[in-house]
Amino acid sequence: MEKIEKNNNNLDYINDLYENDKVFFEHTILESDNLIYSISYFAKKDIYDVLLEDKINSRIINYEARKILSNSTLKYFNPIKNQVITDNFGNTFKCITHYIEFENI
Repeated sequence: MEKIEKNNNNLDYINDLYENDKVFFEHTILESDNLIYSISYFAKKDIYDVLLEDKINSRIINYEARKILSNSTLKYFNPIKNQVITDNFGNTFKCITHYIEFENI
């Protein structure tokens, strides 16, 4: 198994990995001043784990396992490392990591 950080230069390669059923796991972590948003995708089971944490008080705000991400949640899953997004609630998040674990083609 190999691991790569998702970036603008390897999007086609990652699409090929998905098309060839080689992806095991995809994970994104975003942080704001107060929150941590973590989304994991387990490709072989076709399920997402979505975790929202209170960064200040070290507690879980929400955890869900989902078969499909809503369009609003996809906004948190799509950024690449160091990309900054602002959500509909006024939170500004920085993508700390977005990596893919996969089997060699």
